[in-house]
Amino acid sequence: MSFQCDCSIEIDEDAELFREEFPVARKVHECCECKMIIKPGQKYQKVIGKWEGEFSTFKTCLPCYNIRKHYCPNGYYFGELVEQLFNCLEFDYRKNYD
Repeated sequence: MSFQCDCSIEIDEDAELFREEFPVARKVHECCECKMIIKPGQKYQKVIGKWEGEFSTFKTCLPCYNIRKHYCPNGYYFGELVEQLFNCLEFDYRKNYD
């Protein structure tokens, strides 16, 4: 089954400034999507940009980055992955289902 969510915004095209990198955490961070902890030693996505005159930094754990990359290839808003997928699939991927 192939599915793509309609979260259509090109984050890098709408940015006045945009830089993406994949560093290894040196300290604890919180994922902007699932709110889980990114631990020291874990690789994560870091985006620094300027949108509508405001600078922002977003840190995303690799599982959320991969989900977003797969389901929202046409763009997305940072911090809205859980809600967007729930609206599209009625499924919260953060819950532990037995």
